[in-house]
Amino acid sequence: MSRVATSILAVFVLQTVNFSRSELYNKQLTIYAEPGRQECYYHPIAASENINLQYEVIHGGHGEPNINFRLMNPNRNILVVETKRDKGQHKLVAYETGAYQICFDNTISSFNQKIVSFTLEITAANQKEEQLRELRKEMLLDYQFDKAYTEIDSYIRKIQVNLMKSRQTQDFIRAHEARDRNLAESNYAMVNNWSWAQFLAMILVGLLQVIMLRSIFSTDGTLYQFWKRF
Repeated sequence: MSRVATSILAVFVLQTVNFSRSELYNKQLTIYAEPGRQECYYHPIAASENINLQYEVIHGGHGEPNINFRLMNPNRNILVVETKRDKGQHKLVAYETGAYQICFDNTISSFNQKIVSFTLEITAANQKEEQLRELRKEMLLDYQFDKAYTEIDSYIRKIQVNLMKSRQTQDFIRAHEARDRNLAESNYAMVNNWSWAQFLAMILVGLLQVIMLRSIFSTDGTLYQFWKRF
């Protein structure tokens, strides 16, 4: 089985755990779609099985909660394609046996990480349960190596997400500290300037009072003659 392109962060092989007569597979996943990347997932589906897939962008970062969606059959023929949608639901019948590809493309965003929740439900059609079970077991044997690889990749991605959250928190704290520091410096400058203005006003008022008092008691001065008119 060939590897996906480097633009795809992770490939998960979804496998069936419990079988019943009416429902072969039903699972909900929540994924992170990094900006400028696409996330693709594979699941083995037998011919004539019913596919019911629902997805919704539950968080769009600071932008619009939109994402591109694509569903392809084992021959890489596109069955469903949607662009810039916040949610969608599709029901169809598988006509070929193999690994179906589900892709969430976030290349429409350069900075915003999207969080997408999707549910994949596979139900039996007109085939016997035992035949479908044996077919799926044979298909899953081909994905054992990829499953182990993707489990490791999943842990690495979780660590990366936690590190990213820690960095965002640190950046948020630094931004608050810078804003508080700028506000304190601005208030200090305003108080300092206002204090100088009051100090100069007090000096001017004091000088004016001294001049007025001297003019009252100095009978030969020009100001005394001026006051005498009133």
